[in-house]
Amino acid sequence: MARPVRAMHFAASRRYVAVLLAAVVVLVVVGAYLSGVGRGRGYLLMATTTSTRDTGLLPYLLPKFTGDTGIEVRYVAVGTGQALDAGRRGDVDFVMVHAPGLEDQFMADGQGRCRNLIMYNRFVIVGPAGDPAGITRSISGADGFLRIYQNASLFESRADNSGTHNKELGLWAAAGLDPVSFGPWYEKTNQGMGNTLTIANEKAAYTLSDDGTWYARESTLPYLRLLFSRDEDVLRNQYSVIPVEPNLHPGVLFNEAVAFAQWLVSPRGQGLIGAFTVGGHMIFTPNGVQAC
Repeated sequence: MARPVRAMHFAASRRYVAVLLAAVVVLVVVGAYLSGVGRGRGYLLMATTTSTRDTGLLPYLLPKFTGDTGIEVRYVAVGTGQALDAGRRGDVDFVMVHAPGLEDQFMADGQGRCRNLIMYNRFVIVGPAGDPAGITRSISGADGFLRIYQNASLFESRADNSGTHNKELGLWAAAGLDPVSFGPWYEKTNQGMGNTLTIANEKAAYTLSDDGTWYARESTLPYLRLLFSRDEDVLRNQYSVIPVEPNLHPGVLFNEAVAFAQWLVSPRGQGLIGAFTVGGHMIFTPNGVQAC
């Protein structure tokens, strides 16, 4: 009986080694993909916000850029803070983001070579159809947030250091409030915009959204309504593209990243952005300014 036992043990050992080697290979491949290791990479890698994905803009726009230039673009969609961190590590060739304050620091730190303004949309407050906090009677975004606080209405915060989360914190501050002191009515999703809207819909809660993602997802959110949308300067949601500084991160595909940044603000890119609609709504307003 001893021989079969030894044979089985040897076979199991071989299977274990094979699985271990396969796992190592997977980790190496994933690491190379995220860090851009190896200049044989034949595509641009971008870190961008969830709203550019969730609105459908990127699936619409990127194939057209590839068709015009032959340059493929792949991306990871995260909050702006995480996107800028990926740029700081040199894990991506460029970032497309929407938090001007965080971008200013990124540029001041020398992490970005240049920054092109691309487009904007608006931040809006959405919430339950019954509107228990009376958001529709608000005179400003900050007033709307104050009403949510005074009513202790359930609110879903992205809490992910995204551009939307940073804008939310700014609106609380404008209302003279600090979320650190909030009670259980203030919930943190740690999710992107699309998922946060889904959670708010399921819980009949308020949240802050960009209007583009709202319009793209509205038909799937039966328990939410767009309650506050105004042309306030503070609610303008500006998007920019920033190629990563090649002197700090020599492995990035800088020339190709600049080509994409320039294409976005060209008449071709701006026209495509302006023509992108969902349900009859123009999702982004082009306002390209070329600095790259």
